[in-house]
Amino acid sequence: MANLSGTTKMSDIAALVGCSVATVSNAINGRGRMSDEMRQQILKRCAELKFVPNSAGRSLRLQRNDAVGVIYAPSFAELFGNIFYARIMEGLAETFGHAGLDLVLGNRMDPDGVPLIIRQGKVDALVVLAGVFHGEAFQCLRNCPVPLCLVDGYHSELPADTLTSDGFGGGRQVGGFFVAKGHREVRMIAYRSPLYNIEQRIAGFLFGLRAAGLDVQEDEVIMRVDDNQQAFEEVKRQLAGQQPPTAIFAVNDTLAVELVHVLIESGFRVPQDVSVVGFDDDPIAVRCQPPLTTVGLGKRDFGAESARMVFNRLAHPEAPPIHQVQPTRLIVRESVANR
Repeated sequence: MANLSGTTKMSDIAALVGCSVATVSNAINGRGRMSDEMRQQILKRCAELKFVPNSAGRSLRLQRNDAVGVIYAPSFAELFGNIFYARIMEGLAETFGHAGLDLVLGNRMDPDGVPLIIRQGKVDALVVLAGVFHGEAFQCLRNCPVPLCLVDGYHSELPADTLTSDGFGGGRQVGGFFVAKGHREVRMIAYRSPLYNIEQRIAGFLFGLRAAGLDVQEDEVIMRVDDNQQAFEEVKRQLAGQQPPTAIFAVNDTLAVELVHVLIESGFRVPQDVSVVGFDDDPIAVRCQPPLTTVGLGKRDFGAESARMVFNRLAHPEAPPIHQVQPTRLIVRESVANR
């Protein structure tokens, strides 16, 4: 029986699971061929017995640090106030922790914009929470000496594995849903930014409207704004026009929920006068009155899948970069009415 006093060995795990010590080692390091069931069983036993591999000896043998860096722009202070990325971090931390890898937050950059944890050789790979990264930040990572995984962002010229949510598919679902509900005067509010996620949601929304039979032009439907205040002013302006929108798709839940509050304070009824849909399925979407229809994504699963991509990259460093898309789904609540 395994020793539970903190001196559990890899052989103890192997005996409990009924496999070889090599299989346990491969599972912990994200290497080797085995069934997902076997890998999960091994990692579960490791977690139950609080098994921590001998990282000092293992790092010397494998020339590894047993640590993965994480960076976020513009700062980690904003990361922990962002529920979307906080949930992704939960999935990352849990999956890496079960495999015996530490997360190291890279909150300092050198003069060239490269994380110091990379320059100092402290991590084996780097996870970039890239939803708010712009082109210049990506350029700093072009010659990164460790494997990269971009999470919630994409850059076609950067040699990195990428994992994005299906913003195009989510936007397409919203466009089709509006038309099915009888809406013909529809709008989308999006920030004036070249971010990959925003552009994908816009493209999907336009595609969904056109596929459902609406002949729309981008400049007629998409409201690009610099901030939320400008968004509210633009919505009010259009609602006072001759062809006011009856349904509005906001690029994220934060903007959507604030828009609902502004509309109600301005004397509009939601959804009777104006329907509103968001994106992300943050907790505020359920608490909104009326509860917000939105596009959802399994955020913890998103983080866990990002970690698995890092494991695969460390095991197969020469394989071509992978761009993986996580599915999204429309979550219908009470903020959209029939016309």
